[in-house]
Amino acid sequence: MSASNKRPLIFIIMFLLLTNIGVLGYFLWDKKPHKSPPKQPGIATALKNEVGFNDSQIAGYKKLKEEQWKKFRPKLDEVRKAKDSLYKLLSNENVNDSVINKTADLIGEKQRAVDLQAFNHFREVRALCTPDQLQKYDSLIQQMMRKMGKPPRSDQNKKAKEKKA
Repeated sequence: MSASNKRPLIFIIMFLLLTNIGVLGYFLWDKKPHKSPPKQPGIATALKNEVGFNDSQIAGYKKLKEEQWKKFRPKLDEVRKAKDSLYKLLSNENVNDSVINKTADLIGEKQRAVDLQAFNHFREVRALCTPDQLQKYDSLIQQMMRKMGKPPRSDQNKKAKEKKA
């Protein structure tokens, strides 16, 4: 092969090599910061903006929240473990219905304790409210509970995003 015949091949190889390096560089050295989804404002923000909590009330709320989570997290773990034990029974084909019912009752008892503790926490936070703030606080808590009780609707979220685009 003469030198004039090799030139187009060398050009094509160099072009492909540079293209591959460029693509590799694009994926490996992407310096753009990845945006995380926007964080939803916490209840402290809602208490300040919607209920009208002042700085000392917010500080009191944060202290109550911190104490609450120290007690609350272990109870949530207990509920999760009780549910795990229920679903582990699936692997046993000969499990007795009374065992299943007893495990389900245990989940109910633990969930009841979680709900009562949450209720008492919201009652303690309510005690931080001034008389003018009570109605707004009660409304806020009701809204939160309604949102928590609704199942996620990913189909509707996708449709809403498509309409905006």
